[in-house]
Amino acid sequence: MVQISQTEEDIKISIELNRLVTRKPDVVLLPQYLKFNNPPIFFERHLAQEIDEMASFCRIFKNEARIVLVKKEKGLWPEMFQKLDKEALMQKRLEIADLIVERNKKRDEKALERYDNKRRAEIQKEIQRETDMRERVKQFQENSVREALVVDVRKEAKAAPKPDTLQYPPSSGGASRLATPIMRPPMSSVRGSGRINVNFTTQHKRTTPKRESQAAMEKAYAAAGGPNANVQSPMESVDE
Repeated sequence: MVQISQTEEDIKISIELNRLVTRKPDVVLLPQYLKFNNPPIFFERHLAQEIDEMASFCRIFKNEARIVLVKKEKGLWPEMFQKLDKEALMQKRLEIADLIVERNKKRDEKALERYDNKRRAEIQKEIQRETDMRERVKQFQENSVREALVVDVRKEAKAAPKPDTLQYPPSSGGASRLATPIMRPPMSSVRGSGRINVNFTTQHKRTTPKRESQAAMEKAYAAAGGPNANVQSPMESVDE
């Protein structure tokens, strides 16, 4: 079911959809041509006057498709669509087909040009980013070299002797010139190898204390009148 209405500014066409639209319909809007194709629905008309194809649009809803055709010149059209016979309709379709191919070709060229411009801008941006990165690395290296030179100069300044610590011999003949610092004498040679003899004046003797665990046993044995009570025990001889 198709409903068509017009005002002085536009033409509204409402196409009823008997099923859910699962793919994008084929909609063609030209100055004097309209086509809506979404199988099994096909709607095609040749307009009596021209429309603004850039301002016209089509919107798909759940149960219908709404097409709004904006007129180039305001006013009511006595006839909105052309009445063509079969041969004229076929000739118009061929002309429209060539026009659609030409328009699609221009559209693809513009899309390719936009893609090239976008790609060129991205490449230029990447080149600029790499250039900035190289400049930062170069600046960092220069700063590192400069800091290293400053550190070396400070180390040399700390290691250099102060003028007050140098000793100069008295000037002879009253000559006013800087004297050569006095050099310290070289160190003596290392002592050679030899033998050192050590003699002890008294004999070193270490006495070992008796073991208390054996003393009590020996006293009890001697008191009992055991044989050889006065003889030293093996442990006493070992201790001495």
